[in-house]
Amino acid sequence: MLIGAGNAIDGPLQKGLQRVGFRVQLLGLEQIAAAPLGIREGSLVINAASCAGSARMHEARAVCEALRNQPCAALLHLSSYGVFGRARSRKIDEETAPEPSSEIGRHWLDCERILTGSSPAAYGVSILRLGWQVDRSERALLARVIRGLLNHKPVTLDDVSRGNPVTVADLVRVAVAMAQQLASGAPKSGIYHYGAADNCSAMEFGREVVDRVRSLYGEDYAADLRPVEPAPEDRSSVLSCERLRDVFGIQQRSWRQGLTRQVELWLERLQKAES
Repeated sequence: MLIGAGNAIDGPLQKGLQRVGFRVQLLGLEQIAAAPLGIREGSLVINAASCAGSARMHEARAVCEALRNQPCAALLHLSSYGVFGRARSRKIDEETAPEPSSEIGRHWLDCERILTGSSPAAYGVSILRLGWQVDRSERALLARVIRGLLNHKPVTLDDVSRGNPVTVADLVRVAVAMAQQLASGAPKSGIYHYGAADNCSAMEFGREVVDRVRSLYGEDYAADLRPVEPAPEDRSSVLSCERLRDVFGIQQRSWRQGLTRQVELWLERLQKAES
């Protein structure tokens, strides 16, 4: 059972799971709100509800409440680096105590705690905290940069804080690999982190996107990427991903892999919307 976020990650997740042989039932937040959640004993559940964004926090929390004590074989809950709110000079590992400093960060952490209490092992929950997602919504960074290019408008970006981004394609790769191993007897509980092998600031990411657009459509695209002024506080959140590698054997990839295709898809989408 895949509980979707109602955005760009649902379709690729469903297809990725089906591609490796899973029979997938995709449920939206509205379906869960309208009827009791009935999970067949032995099912594997992937919960992406918290990825729906700040506007649907209440619904995502309700989903987590409904999932408690369900008779599933394993539950994989997608969470976020947002549970860590303070700037840090080193990578954040799974033992670091969460300290959210924003409303959305508190939402991510609330959902985790609803499912696990104080211990993931007690409830058989695997939590996958992801680095910042670059291409899942129209407000995400990738869309902002491309929209600025198309509309010849400046885009203001943080050139101080760093993180390790996650594209939808890479999110799907990791979630599907975890699901396969959970279904085959991997440890059914734990907290894991995943982000790209190479970290960057929003400004560095934006410049890379501009380079991809120019490589596809020529040098006519002029970008006006401006650093935030005055320089913001360093709120870097770079996730350490060794536990995921050690337990599941999943290696990190660069966020640059597959970026050209993501840029193509967003250009097509935004150009259609504006035509």
